Amino acid sequence: MPFTADVIAATLHAPLANVEQHWPLVTEALKALQILDSGTEVAAIALIGTESYLFAPERQAGSEAYFRRMYEFKRALGNSEPGDGARFAARGFIPLRGRTEYARFGKLVGVDLVADPEQALDPAVAARILAYDFMLKGVPPAAADGDWVKVHRLVRGDLSGWKRFNGILIPLLKLQAEQD
Repeated sequence: MPFTADVIAATLHAPLANVEQHWPLVTEALKALQILDSGTEVAAIALIGTESYLFAPERQAGSEAYFRRMYEFKRALGNSEPGDGARFAARGFIPLRGRTEYARFGKLVGVDLVADPEQALDPAVAARILAYDFMLKGVPPAAADGDWVKVHRLVRGDLSGWKRFNGILIPLLKLQAEQD
Protein backbone atom coordinates (compact mmCIF):
# COMPACT_ATOMS: atom_id res chain seq x y z
CA MET A 1 0.00 0.00 0.00
CA PRO A 2 1.30 3.46 -0.82
CA PHE A 3 -0.20 5.02 2.31
CA THR A 4 2.64 4.89 4.79
CA ALA A 5 2.87 7.36 7.64
CA ASP A 6 5.56 9.29 5.74
CA VAL A 7 3.36 9.61 2.66
CA ILE A 8 0.29 10.63 4.66
CA ALA A 9 2.19 13.19 6.73
CA ALA A 10 3.78 14.71 3.62
CA THR A 11 0.47 14.82 1.74
CA LEU A 12 -1.41 16.43 4.63
CA HIS A 13 1.49 18.50 5.99
CA ALA A 14 0.62 16.85 9.31
CA PRO A 15 3.01 15.94 12.14
CA LEU A 16 4.63 12.62 11.31
CA ALA A 17 4.48 11.46 14.94
CA ASN A 18 0.69 11.88 14.97
CA VAL A 19 0.28 9.94 11.74
CA GLU A 20 2.60 7.18 12.99
CA GLN A 21 0.56 6.92 16.19
CA HIS A 22 -2.96 7.25 14.76
CA TRP A 23 -2.96 5.73 11.26
CA PRO A 24 -2.44 2.14 12.50
CA LEU A 25 -5.42 2.59 14.83
CA VAL A 26 -7.58 3.74 11.93
CA THR A 27 -6.55 0.87 9.67
CA GLU A 28 -7.04 -1.66 12.50
CA ALA A 29 -10.57 -0.33 13.11
CA LEU A 30 -11.44 -0.49 9.41
CA LYS A 31 -9.99 -3.99 9.17
CA ALA A 32 -11.96 -5.15 12.22
CA LEU A 33 -15.18 -4.23 10.38
CA GLN A 34 -13.89 -5.83 7.17
CA ILE A 35 -14.04 -2.57 5.23
CA LEU A 36 -10.32 -1.95 4.78
CA ASP A 37 -9.44 -1.45 1.12
CA SER A 38 -7.50 1.19 -0.79
CA GLY A 39 -10.58 3.30 -1.59
CA THR A 40 -11.66 3.36 2.04
CA GLU A 41 -8.10 4.25 3.07
CA VAL A 42 -8.15 7.20 0.65
CA ALA A 43 -11.51 8.30 2.08
CA ALA A 44 -10.25 8.02 5.67
CA ILE A 45 -7.05 9.97 5.00
CA ALA A 46 -8.84 12.70 3.06
CA LEU A 47 -11.65 13.08 5.59
CA ILE A 48 -9.36 13.05 8.62
CA GLY A 49 -7.11 15.54 6.85
CA THR A 50 -10.11 17.75 6.11
CA GLU A 51 -11.13 17.78 9.77
CA SER A 52 -7.72 17.97 11.41
CA TYR A 53 -4.50 19.60 10.33
CA LEU A 54 -2.81 17.59 13.08
CA PHE A 55 -4.10 14.13 12.06
CA ALA A 56 -5.46 13.72 15.56
CA PRO A 57 -8.88 13.55 17.18
CA GLU A 58 -10.00 17.06 17.99
CA ARG A 59 -12.74 18.83 19.92
CA GLN A 60 -14.77 21.48 18.14
CA ALA A 61 -13.62 24.94 19.14
CA GLY A 62 -16.10 27.34 20.64
CA SER A 63 -17.28 29.01 23.81
CA GLU A 64 -20.04 27.80 26.12
CA ALA A 65 -22.24 30.57 24.69
CA TYR A 66 -21.55 29.40 21.13
CA PHE A 67 -22.42 25.78 21.89
CA ARG A 68 -25.52 26.86 23.79
CA ARG A 69 -26.68 28.99 20.85
CA MET A 70 -25.88 26.40 18.17
CA TYR A 71 -26.69 23.07 19.78
CA GLU A 72 -28.58 23.42 23.07
CA PHE A 73 -31.94 21.61 23.02
CA LYS A 74 -31.57 20.69 19.33
CA ARG A 75 -33.97 17.78 18.90
CA ALA A 76 -32.24 16.58 15.74
CA LEU A 77 -29.09 16.02 17.81
CA GLY A 78 -30.92 14.53 20.78
CA ASN A 79 -29.72 17.34 23.01
CA SER A 80 -32.42 17.45 25.66
CA GLU A 81 -30.78 18.70 28.84
CA PRO A 82 -29.17 21.96 29.89
CA GLY A 83 -25.49 21.87 28.98
CA ASP A 84 -25.89 19.29 26.20
CA GLY A 85 -24.77 21.80 23.56
CA ALA A 86 -21.25 22.03 24.99
CA ARG A 87 -21.21 18.53 26.48
CA PHE A 88 -21.87 16.88 23.13
CA ALA A 89 -19.91 19.23 20.89
CA ALA A 90 -18.09 17.61 17.98
CA ARG A 91 -15.14 15.39 18.86
CA GLY A 92 -13.03 12.79 17.12
CA PHE A 93 -11.30 12.26 13.80
CA ILE A 94 -14.57 13.17 12.11
CA PRO A 95 -17.31 15.10 13.92
CA LEU A 96 -19.38 13.10 16.38
CA ARG A 97 -22.02 15.59 17.51
CA GLY A 98 -25.06 15.49 19.79
CA ARG A 99 -26.33 13.23 22.55
CA THR A 100 -27.92 10.80 20.07
CA GLU A 101 -24.68 10.16 18.16
CA TYR A 102 -22.65 9.87 21.37
CA ALA A 103 -25.12 7.26 22.67
CA ARG A 104 -25.30 5.36 19.39
CA PHE A 105 -21.57 5.20 18.72
CA GLY A 106 -20.80 4.59 22.39
CA LYS A 107 -22.85 1.40 22.21
CA LEU A 108 -21.14 0.35 18.99
CA VAL A 109 -17.61 0.83 20.33
CA GLY A 110 -18.36 -0.33 23.88
CA VAL A 111 -17.62 2.96 25.62
CA ASP A 112 -20.11 5.08 27.60
CA LEU A 113 -19.67 8.27 25.62
CA VAL A 114 -22.78 9.86 27.14
CA ALA A 115 -21.30 9.62 30.64
CA ASP A 116 -17.84 10.68 29.43
CA PRO A 117 -17.89 12.42 26.02
CA GLU A 118 -14.16 13.19 26.28
CA GLN A 119 -13.45 9.51 25.54
CA ALA A 120 -14.31 10.31 21.91
CA LEU A 121 -10.92 12.06 21.83
CA ASP A 122 -9.07 8.85 22.68
CA PRO A 123 -7.38 7.94 19.36
CA ALA A 124 -8.38 4.26 19.52
CA VAL A 125 -12.01 5.14 20.30
CA ALA A 126 -12.06 7.86 17.63
CA ALA A 127 -10.70 5.37 15.07
CA ARG A 128 -13.43 2.85 15.90
CA ILE A 129 -16.09 5.57 15.68
CA LEU A 130 -14.77 6.56 12.24
CA ALA A 131 -14.86 2.94 11.06
CA TYR A 132 -18.44 2.41 12.23
CA ASP A 133 -19.49 5.73 10.72
CA PHE A 134 -17.99 4.68 7.38
CA MET A 135 -19.65 1.26 7.50
CA LEU A 136 -23.08 2.55 8.51
CA LYS A 137 -23.10 5.36 5.95
CA GLY A 138 -21.88 3.22 3.05
CA VAL A 139 -18.58 4.99 2.49
CA PRO A 140 -16.64 1.92 1.24
CA PRO A 141 -18.93 1.25 -1.78
CA ALA A 142 -18.97 4.95 -2.70
CA ALA A 143 -15.17 5.08 -2.46
CA ALA A 144 -14.87 1.88 -4.53
CA ASP A 145 -17.05 3.54 -7.19
CA GLY A 146 -14.83 6.64 -7.11
CA ASP A 147 -17.81 8.81 -6.16
CA TRP A 148 -15.86 11.21 -3.97
CA VAL A 149 -18.61 13.82 -3.82
CA LYS A 150 -20.88 11.12 -2.38
CA VAL A 151 -18.17 10.02 0.07
CA HIS A 152 -17.81 13.59 1.28
CA ARG A 153 -21.57 14.12 1.58
CA LEU A 154 -22.08 10.80 3.38
CA VAL A 155 -19.67 11.76 6.13
CA ARG A 156 -20.04 15.54 6.27
CA GLY A 157 -23.68 15.84 5.24
CA ASP A 158 -22.89 18.55 2.72
CA LEU A 159 -19.96 19.89 0.71
CA SER A 160 -18.48 22.16 3.37
CA GLY A 161 -14.74 21.55 3.40
CA TRP A 162 -14.84 20.20 -0.17
CA LYS A 163 -11.94 22.33 -1.40
CA ARG A 164 -9.59 20.98 1.28
CA PHE A 165 -10.91 17.43 0.85
CA ASN A 166 -10.40 17.55 -2.91
CA GLY A 167 -6.93 19.05 -2.48
CA ILE A 168 -5.97 16.06 -0.36
CA LEU A 169 -7.83 13.56 -2.51
CA ILE A 170 -6.07 14.31 -5.81
CA PRO A 171 -2.51 13.45 -4.68
CA LEU A 172 -3.79 10.37 -2.85
CA LEU A 173 -5.53 9.10 -5.97
CA LYS A 174 -2.35 9.70 -7.99
CA LEU A 175 -0.35 7.65 -5.49
CA GLN A 176 -2.98 4.92 -5.58
CA ALA A 177 -2.90 4.83 -9.40
CA GLU A 178 0.91 4.57 -9.41
CA GLN A 179 0.69 1.48 -7.20
CA ASP A 180 -1.88 -0.29 -9.39
